[in-house]
Amino acid sequence: MFVSATPDVSMNRRSSRTTLKLWASALVGLLLLAASVGCYDSATGDANIGDPINFKLPAFPETGSNAVQLFTEMHYQPSYRSQEEPRRLPPEGSVPITGAEVVYTSLADYNANPPKGGDSTLGQSLYNINCLVCHGAALDGNGPIMMGFNYNSALPADLRADGTRRSSDNDLYAYVSGGGRMGLALRFSGRATQSPMPEFRRLLTEQERWDIVSYLRVTIGQP
Repeated sequence: MFVSATPDVSMNRRSSRTTLKLWASALVGLLLLAASVGCYDSATGDANIGDPINFKLPAFPETGSNAVQLFTEMHYQPSYRSQEEPRRLPPEGSVPITGAEVVYTSLADYNANPPKGGDSTLGQSLYNINCLVCHGAALDGNGPIMMGFNYNSALPADLRADGTRRSSDNDLYAYVSGGGRMGLALRFSGRATQSPMPEFRRLLTEQERWDIVSYLRVTIGQP
């Protein structure tokens, strides 16, 4: 007499179905519980029963390849997209690894120092990444962000205008660093900036900003 060592496949299948039913029942129970206390976000799957009970449940996003996301992906989570406000800046008072720079309080202070040289080729690349979206490829203030956009704040400057062309290199550096003419003027007066242009002193190194100035000067001409 021989005894088969082959597992009972039908028993394993029944066990698997039972396990799936238990998991499904548990998920449904959690969904009902979270929904009943109003702490379930169906788009992201975030559920909060009460601190510190936070967990993920199946999500029902409006977009995506699957109607139900058992394991929610990062693009369904709350986040800021490229160029979407508010733009994240380093904490106030933080010091870059290259060291802190002097923050001047007037254009005269900026112009009291000799301008530094820059690489216009690198500057163009940096401009394309950081500035083109608002100021445009032609530097005319008509960047892609303006297309079909109801811009209820100050419009991007036309960098080809005489006012910009007649500015010194140190002036241009100050505007790039301080969030444009508006942002710089507000900071000089001790007020919080309302300029839609970021203070690139927080985002780019000193040399990178001088590279942008070099590109602007080559493109718009001498003062």
